[in-house]
Amino acid sequence: MLRVVVLASLLVLSSCTSAKQPAESSPASRLTGVWVAVGTFEDPAGPPPWSNTPWPSNPPFTEWGAEQSRKLADITNVVPCQPGGPLFAMQDVGIFPIEILEAADRIVIKPENGALPRRIFTDGRSHPSDLEPSWMGHSIGHWEGDELVVDTTHIAPSTITNNGLDHSADIHMVERYKLSADGKRLEATQWFEDPRVLDNNGARFIAWAKHDGQYVYPYECDPSFALEYQQAGQSGPGQ
Repeated sequence: MLRVVVLASLLVLSSCTSAKQPAESSPASRLTGVWVAVGTFEDPAGPPPWSNTPWPSNPPFTEWGAEQSRKLADITNVVPCQPGGPLFAMQDVGIFPIEILEAADRIVIKPENGALPRRIFTDGRSHPSDLEPSWMGHSIGHWEGDELVVDTTHIAPSTITNNGLDHSADIHMVERYKLSADGKRLEATQWFEDPRVLDNNGARFIAWAKHDGQYVYPYECDPSFALEYQQAGQSGPGQ
């Protein structure tokens, strides 16, 4: 499970995103295909410079965030089979791939892990002001040279790490995607701020390897199996 790195200093996100961008030509077609995250559960981000940094023992929660984390420490408070949001959907390590598809005005990312598709609009639109939060939120993207910059808002509350940290609907997420020179590795930084949950910002580093000729499989979460998993967690090893 990929863990979040919470930064001690404030990240400046405003320059990355929400200003309306003109439509641009881009190397987006090179993103099309199936990608599998590299790394292991012990070192989810893979080799340097993407090595994993351990989750701090005392995250800088707000008072509200700390209370929510305490509630989620009890697995019976976790609702099984929720789709999850983009922070969680993009972080599966070596298990569930993602498929990226390109259209003239958007890029679509379909995770295999049961999450809903992500639609990243690249036609220059801004975030709507009156949109209700949804599982995947509202994403707009533009190209800065060979980097795809994606700004996401209006995300419904859901998990960040699946280990006791949820975010609120106030979260703001910025991602930067870049291909390796040979086009076989996709690297991304994922920054987020949520003033209701964290006193500072978080960052995650992810890399994927391209798997030509592959596709994502259908996925179904069985609530009865998830409940059995919860009960096994409650009883503990050997009980």
